[in-house]
Amino acid sequence: MDAGVGKPAMATLRIYGLYDPKMRELVVELRHFLRVLAPKSVQATWTVSAVKSSEPGRQWFDATGDGGEELEALARDNAKVSGPVLAALAEATDQVIWGEFTGRFPTETDRDWIVIRAVDSSFYEVTTLDDTAIGKIRAAFKDVRSADEPFA
Repeated sequence: MDAGVGKPAMATLRIYGLYDPKMRELVVELRHFLRVLAPKSVQATWTVSAVKSSEPGRQWFDATGDGGEELEALARDNAKVSGPVLAALAEATDQVIWGEFTGRFPTETDRDWIVIRAVDSSFYEVTTLDDTAIGKIRAAFKDVRSADEPFA
């Protein structure tokens, strides 16, 4: 619980993946998270945005492949897309280098379900209150570490 607030604290996990030369991609990518988190990931509405820096005015979004180009265009406008649309774009994306994907359910408009953040091709970060999602991520990926706070 947050001290004195009465709300549960958001958990932040960092997921590291190695480059697979046979597949020519990272072992961990956005599409993998969306698959692991289904069916909720398909039911959510997603905001595609850049990763914001703690330095004012600095932010990053970079993704490769056909889907990556479309994701970059969406990130420029902090666009909202459905779960199926994000899943299709993620499947068509080679790699998300920098990017933030915030999932929210239509019935819970006042809080985020999950934030998935790609950080400089080094790791993915997931922040959520959903214990089931945390369990699925821990079970699906090999190198999962707890973080004190989200990347800034």
